Amino acid sequence: MPMSFEDLAVRLEVAFRRIHDTRMRGLPILNPALSVQVVGARLYAGDWFGVLITPWCMNLVWVPGADSSVRPGGRGSKQEVALPGGRCEFIASEEEHVGAFAACSIFSPMEGFPDQATAVATAEAVLDGLFSEPSPAPAAGISRRELLRGVWGR
Repeated sequence: MPMSFEDLAVRLEVAFRRIHDTRMRGLPILNPALSVQVVGARLYAGDWFGVLITPWCMNLVWVPGADSSVRPGGRGSKQEVALPGGRCEFIASEEEHVGAFAACSIFSPMEGFPDQATAVATAEAVLDGLFSEPSPAPAAGISRRELLRGVWGR
């Protein structure tokens, strides 16, 4: 039975809290003002995406849905995924109780974040940018000022 949308976010948080308490324990790159949290989890084209905030990094996480046409390869392999706001390169990974997923680094280390609220607001802004259609490019042409200055001939 596939994991539910909410269950996947909870499992990621539990797995990365465990990593924080074991593999990352005592490392100087940890920002003590931050905690593990999944932000803005959403489905896009049948795949699950969310931002994982930790005291050491912020990653866009991708878990392909059952019918996804794109899948990450083996652990450590890279895969590009096209999102409305641009293409992102993900690195395949796997964690116990989560399974296979891929992550795209947004920030690392996290020393520039003064608190969790700032990290969450940043994660939400990243998601808004990646999952919003880009604005159309302005129409080609020259401004009135450029016309009066004779820029058209340069």
